[in-house]
Amino acid sequence: MVMVLFSWVILCGAALLFGKAVTDNVYRNYPETMGRPDVYMVTGIIFLNGYAQLFSLFYKVAGIACTILGAAGIAVFFAGLYGRFYRKKDICLFPGCAGKKMAPWRIAAVVLCLALTLLWTLQSPGQYDTGLYHAQAIRWVEDYGVVPGLGNLHMRLAYNSAFMPLQALFSLGWIAGQSLHTLNGFLCLAALVYAFSTVRLWGEKSLRISDLLKCVMVVYVVQKAYDMSSSGTDIEAMLLILYIFIKWSEFRENRWDNGVLYGWLCLVSVYAATVKLSAACVAVLAFYPLYLWIKEKNGRAILAHVAGGLAILAPWLIRNVIISGYLVYPYAGLDLFDPDWKMDKAVLTEDSLDIRMFARGIRSAAEYDDSLVGWVPRWFFSQSMGERIVIIVGLVCIPLVVYLLVKSLRQKAYGLTALLSAAVINLVFWFFSAPHMRYGGPYIYVLVAVTVGALLENAGGREPVREKGRMRCAAVCESILRLAAVALVAVFMLQYGWNLTKMPAMEARTLLRQPDYLAWPATQYPVDNVHIWMPDEGDLIGYFAFPATSQGKQLKVLRLREESFKEGFRHE
Repeated sequence: MVMVLFSWVILCGAALLFGKAVTDNVYRNYPETMGRPDVYMVTGIIFLNGYAQLFSLFYKVAGIACTILGAAGIAVFFAGLYGRFYRKKDICLFPGCAGKKMAPWRIAAVVLCLALTLLWTLQSPGQYDTGLYHAQAIRWVEDYGVVPGLGNLHMRLAYNSAFMPLQALFSLGWIAGQSLHTLNGFLCLAALVYAFSTVRLWGEKSLRISDLLKCVMVVYVVQKAYDMSSSGTDIEAMLLILYIFIKWSEFRENRWDNGVLYGWLCLVSVYAATVKLSAACVAVLAFYPLYLWIKEKNGRAILAHVAGGLAILAPWLIRNVIISGYLVYPYAGLDLFDPDWKMDKAVLTEDSLDIRMFARGIRSAAEYDDSLVGWVPRWFFSQSMGERIVIIVGLVCIPLVVYLLVKSLRQKAYGLTALLSAAVINLVFWFFSAPHMRYGGPYIYVLVAVTVGALLENAGGREPVREKGRMRCAAVCESILRLAAVALVAVFMLQYGWNLTKMPAMEARTLLRQPDYLAWPATQYPVDNVHIWMPDEGDLIGYFAFPATSQGKQLKVLRLREESFKEGFRHE
């Protein structure tokens, strides 16, 4: 527990410090809108992740990387103090929240979320993919940085989520005595704090789209409670998607119709795509700030945000090429390079097919049928009853979204048009690529929340914030929806706490340390002049048997490029 809190404090402090430094300098003309804790936190995480990826290109991400980052943080901190005391510069910690006080119930909710999330993060990392390859991917970054041809050792190591270098940066194994896996817990806590600190479920004249989406964020965090102590990439990617939709809605509702603000959210969407490719389609939102800048003839803003997007993408793309030989794995269409460590194209094709099969509930290639009639019924009936209901509700919303899109275009409400379009496009992309509920279930929730909120907004007038003239029917529906939202959040928070009783009793040592990665029996096999671990049964390997692969077929054709692991792998 102590080590988890310690890592959270370091991560929170670093994210806020660097996030504030970047935001206050780049967006100095927008203190009211951008000078907020959530904006600083998200900007800081993007900055820290970019630093971790860049550092991994040259050296392992461990003690030295943290030391350099700490020294930079101290320099930034004292630079801020210098500006405050010597230059008599008025500095506010969160200028966008100046003079605002948090209600007692919000403080109580935040404290409760801290306690519950901490307990969930103290569980053993039991997610399947963490034992399969997440732990190994993090250790490679901790011990070597980036390794050419690493995907030849284990094809899933070629997925190269940007989240892995960030986890390596804050695993703190060099000081904690073990590799901590606390980031997903921290991100879930940050999401809950943001939701409960800003949601408006009562005492307001209107229920907004952003409020409904914040309820969705709470629901999603509770649903992912069992994965919170693992190192999976799904949580950060989906929380970023939810945050982008929420913040976009808040900008609209507060009438902050500025391309720079929406442009920042588009940069966040680019970062989300580097965490998980299934989040890439949210970048369609970029058309709206582009429209605003073209309308204003602001070419400088366009160039600045394109440069920002490329800066976020560049280290991730470079790592992709080094690890797999492909610009974006597992998409063979972007085959631009031919290094000697390049993964076999047949492996890429097989992996891409495996992803689609798994997501569609198909267990063998012989059963694979790419037609909608062939796989959709099987996929639908493989879901739980609750998931089937959510899917049906999402289908019902699609014609309503089409109606709302047409109406928003007629009213030239292009901010709402972009929001609705992004919700539909993300859902469609997820459905036709890899429709596993773990990969993109929140897309359905987002579509439902945006549709319901837009219908309420449309029923009471064209403006997103309404003071008068709401129809009686809309008022009644809104009251019912408000009560339903409060009940939903209350039920899920009760579940969040109650499910802890099903967990085994925690050992006394968890008061100090987080339970370590799990381990499975494994045996070493010779490859050239080194040895590679393989699990004795199944395909789970964990963190400690390193380096390892569970893919014996790849091991048969694996060769070292030079004499050590640092030089990487190739296939013969």
